[in-house]
Amino acid sequence: MTIRILHTADLHLGSSLKNFGELARERRRDFLKTFDRIVNLAIKREVDCLLVAGDLFDATQVDAETVGRVQDGFERLSGRGISVVLIPGTHDNVVSAESVYNRTTFAGAHILKDPVVTDPFALEIRGATVHFYGFAYRSDRSREALESMRRREGGGIHVGLLHGSLKGSPEWEMRKKDIPFTTAELAALGLDYIALGHYHNVGCLEDQGRVVACYPGSPEGKKFGENGERHVLIVEVGEGSAVVEKVPVQSRIMDELTVDASLFPEAGALEGELARLASPDLIARIRLAGTVEDPLDIANLAGRLQGTYAWLELLDETEIYNSDHVKRMEREDSIRGLFIRKVHARFEKAESEAEQELCRDALKLVMGRFMRGGGD
Repeated sequence: MTIRILHTADLHLGSSLKNFGELARERRRDFLKTFDRIVNLAIKREVDCLLVAGDLFDATQVDAETVGRVQDGFERLSGRGISVVLIPGTHDNVVSAESVYNRTTFAGAHILKDPVVTDPFALEIRGATVHFYGFAYRSDRSREALESMRRREGGGIHVGLLHGSLKGSPEWEMRKKDIPFTTAELAALGLDYIALGHYHNVGCLEDQGRVVACYPGSPEGKKFGENGERHVLIVEVGEGSAVVEKVPVQSRIMDELTVDASLFPEAGALEGELARLASPDLIARIRLAGTVEDPLDIANLAGRLQGTYAWLELLDETEIYNSDHVKRMEREDSIRGLFIRKVHARFEKAESEAEQELCRDALKLVMGRFMRGGGD
């Protein structure tokens, strides 16, 4: 027999999302909409249970509206006979007595808050016993917590929930609370499937051709790097097997692009290309590269594109140092020509790449003022 679970993690509901500027408030609503979409998907796909592998919330204390949306979602699932099993993460930990999980009731949800697994939590699902292994990390009490997830005796299906870090990942330097592990260590626990959380990009860990554990990634991009489609996982779990399906659920796409501005020298051509790439639901960071004849007015360009993207960050990485225009102006008998000659001389004497980069930046900045000021 198999059971069908919907596995998610790292929703970070209630985050301030200040990095999105004026879009922050709407972005917070996006996160709540995506949570609702996950609940609806669980109902539509008739899963047996929803697993949340940590960081459902972005902090230990959460605003009342966000709590209410989650309570409503869990109650809707419970009304359809869908169990919810979750563990706290690093952001929404239970260390403080003020933690949302210590102060609030979530009807229909089974929250695994103990610092180690004493006995797995068991549910009867369609005539089979399903054992859930999970813990809430406490630095003073969870030294043997990972080992406590080792499979107990008995039949049925055995599923783990773990908010932790795969050793060797380049994403960050690990701390104890990140609960580092290897794929082999997870496989040795003997569980049928382990629902992971903590890393924000999707990925599955396999051992001897079998899926041992998966990260679903964050279902909505919280920052650049969490680009493209964001997913939850629908997993068919049996004794010794797990078949995984990725399902996109995001409200908006985040993306990072590079545009060679030198390919659009005519007036308005670069703006036209950026408008062509735009979408009202796209959150974009666009790097403008290449050698251009005149410094770009990024603020003006961003203003002209207002409303074509959900949110747009333009980064000017263009180069004018070796442009034909600058070479012509260098020969002028003017303040502008004198300035360019002095910058070029300083560049030639530079003792480091950082000093050369400073010369390039100074030339771009001052030349931009010359162009917009209309004189020398």
